[in-house]
Amino acid sequence: MYDLLVIASVLGCGWLGFRHGLLAAVVAALELLACLTVATVAHEPVAGLVDAGIQMVLGPLVPQSWIMLVVFAGLLWGTFALIRRGLHRDEEDQPLDDGEAAVAVANRVCGAVAGGLGGLLVAGGALVTFSMLPLLSGLKPVGDRMFLDAGRIALEAGGLFAGDWHEGRSLVLHGEPVSRSSILSAGLTSEPWLDMDGDATPTEADRFRDLDENGAFTNDLYYTDVDGDRMRRIGMIDKYVCGCWTSALNHDDRPRPVEKKPAPPKPLTPSKPEEAPAQQAAPSGDAATRDPKSGPVGKN
Repeated sequence: MYDLLVIASVLGCGWLGFRHGLLAAVVAALELLACLTVATVAHEPVAGLVDAGIQMVLGPLVPQSWIMLVVFAGLLWGTFALIRRGLHRDEEDQPLDDGEAAVAVANRVCGAVAGGLGGLLVAGGALVTFSMLPLLSGLKPVGDRMFLDAGRIALEAGGLFAGDWHEGRSLVLHGEPVSRSSILSAGLTSEPWLDMDGDATPTEADRFRDLDENGAFTNDLYYTDVDGDRMRRIGMIDKYVCGCWTSALNHDDRPRPVEKKPAPPKPLTPSKPEEAPAQQAAPSGDAATRDPKSGPVGKN
């Protein structure tokens, strides 16, 4: 269903870009990208300040999830509406005036492409905003199962200036990366999951982020502990896929199991040497004094 909405948004904005030309489509897409960047980078610290202010005045009255949703939506859609209203108020919604045929066709085609890209950001921003809604968890988009995950594309586009990069990947967006159990410095956790059925156990009914891409929930997940705090840092894409942007998102951080060292091999006990065979009895006196050639010695 959400793939159809993404396609509809791309085609609709592409038509607007074809109708109004390249310049108008590029300006609108860049304005949306700027608002998306502000919302992606600033919504968590701003939500923290708003939450602290509300608790200081009213106490823990407003849930953190609603504050996160309002702040992100305000920074993205509120700022975009103010920019369009303030900078483009006097512009009339008129189609592009065709001039020279070749230039007009190129202008419209490029405008359609730019409009389509802007529509992809519109759909992605809408999916991310919907994933923050504290309600309707079963209807939220699962980005890992979409043909075209516009929400992830929007987060990656808006998070270019988020900072905290590690090996070319933003920790703010992707979290700390997956590692292997053979690396002794790797930490141990589970894939992030949202308990939708309330049984405090990850089951098939729950939403989770398939970090190792094996198609099933992984309870023993090794990761690179970049900051050394023995807790895996959860990224925005993890929260978006699971549909939970608060501390209710579960992940079982725990110490690595102590590997048992193999027992040292037992020393080999030397085998007893075989006893030498008993010496033969000494020959009798007659045999000892007998000359084998001439007979007994001393007898004439």
